[in-house]
Amino acid sequence: MKKLAAVVMPALMVVLLVGLVPTSASAQPYPPRRPTCNVSDTTISPGDQVTVTGKHWRPGSTVTFTLQPEGMNLGSTTVGVNGKFSAVLTIPTNIVPGPHTIECSGINRKGIAVVRAITIQIVAGVVSGGGGTAFTGTILNVPLWMVLIAALFAAGVTAVAIGRRRRRSVRTGS
Repeated sequence: MKKLAAVVMPALMVVLLVGLVPTSASAQPYPPRRPTCNVSDTTISPGDQVTVTGKHWRPGSTVTFTLQPEGMNLGSTTVGVNGKFSAVLTIPTNIVPGPHTIECSGINRKGIAVVRAITIQIVAGVVSGGGGTAFTGTILNVPLWMVLIAALFAAGVTAVAIGRRRRRSVRTGS
């Protein structure tokens, strides 16, 4: 019986240790990630360009972009091997200002047809202020945080100097 235990116990230990060795899992994340579709700017003028990006689409598939409610085809792009895409789209000049959506139509990683929509606002005229540097409300050339740092440094130096004077006066007795 002792001989059987001497053989079985080490074998059982080996089996347990081999079973506990970490191995890489081959499972996909659960739940599977849904395809995304994003725009670089949600307020656009007719004739402007906007970058549309997405991820978690089927690699090698095609994503088509449609402007709704007009149903205008804005183009398409091919999804990269990493499941991501990026496309620069031009908003037509004859679009009526107001709320619209850009639909991204394609295939997800499982091979199922998917449509994702992004709401955008098309505005009449020029969105930007006409060029130049934006006025931020101050005409100081030194950023406010640099002034704050200098003031805090000066307060610290003053506090140390006052502390040393007090210690000297306590030591000398005056």
